[in-house]
Amino acid sequence: MRIRCIDSEAIRAGWGANGAAAGARETAAPRVGTAVPTCDFALALERRGSGTAVLVLAGELDLYRAPEIEKALTEAIGLQLDNGGRQDGQDGDGPAEEARHLAVDLRSVTFVDSTTLALLLAASRHQQARGGELLVLVGPQTPMTAFEVTGFDRLLAIRRGVDHPRDSAA
Repeated sequence: MRIRCIDSEAIRAGWGANGAAAGARETAAPRVGTAVPTCDFALALERRGSGTAVLVLAGELDLYRAPEIEKALTEAIGLQLDNGGRQDGQDGDGPAEEARHLAVDLRSVTFVDSTTLALLLAASRHQQARGGELLVLVGPQTPMTAFEVTGFDRLLAIRRGVDHPRDSAA
């Protein structure tokens, strides 16, 4: 599994190389004795057999990270947003295998804003409309205030206190 690490300082400064998104870099698991790159946002999408996937998000989930989160959701379940309206990605550009069961692991998230909440709600509705499910996994450090104030904690399927989300997503 590859982790996509995004450095917000690079994004805000508009840095980029080789045509990649500004500030984006992919990292593999670090070798023993090497420094681990620091970042304030990371995501990883792990596909499992039989239509199941886990999207692991870490760090700050805000407006700057929304395009990467949306891209990962599109890859996982075929969700595509166009000017605020949801479209199902079934025009040939969608992913080869769309997950019917998606777990979004927020256990390592330190901040969530309304942009991320809107993406999660759109993905959940997309899954429900096609007979699938989206499960949001949260831990003790996951900031739940944004979910509770907006009422999204009642609109999304949320599981608290999961120790090993990859095992429970099946």
